[in-house]
Amino acid sequence: NMQDSNIIILGIILLFAMLSFIFEWMQIEVTALAVAGMILLVDVIGVEVFEYEGYLLNSHNDIFAGFSNSAVIAIGAMFVLSRALVRTGFLVVFADFMYKWAGRWKWLSIFVFLFIVSILSGLINNTAVVAIFIPFVIDICQRYHISPSKLLLPLSYAAIFGGTLTLIGTSTNLVVSSIMVDFDLKPFKMFE
Repeated sequence: NMQDSNIIILGIILLFAMLSFIFEWMQIEVTALAVAGMILLVDVIGVEVFEYEGYLLNSHNDIFAGFSNSAVIAIGAMFVLSRALVRTGFLVVFADFMYKWAGRWKWLSIFVFLFIVSILSGLINNTAVVAIFIPFVIDICQRYHISPSKLLLPLSYAAIFGGTLTLIGTSTNLVVSSIMVDFDLKPFKMFE
């Protein structure tokens, strides 16, 4: 049966994707695009060579629909902005200033640091904020002789909290807002 063979082929492709994500055979984005390409390739070969009617997917446009979503474009732009902040060295200068200002008081400087992380993750993507500040956390831990495990989880929580402050703070907010537009609902405002 053609439907059963489609299910088997799709299952094999999804198994490959799952194993590639788990064992990191390729970069994550390469695996994702390779899976989309394999699905399209199987359908093209099936239609052109074997001349069968059934496709693995009902609509091939579903594979590329995400690229036209405004939320995906906004998330990509946020990563560009975050990378620009890292490349310019702004955050390193900021971190050094903060350490000089509150360096004598260990817990005060940690509180100020987590507060600043929360504010920044409301302005740029919270995943990028965590990635940017991990080396800074390790540096603080070495200066104050604290185990990094005591500050890395609070760093993540501070970034998650900050991500809920604005629409662009976390990619989930952007996705939900764009889905609301798709259902003819009013999208979220920046600070709603």
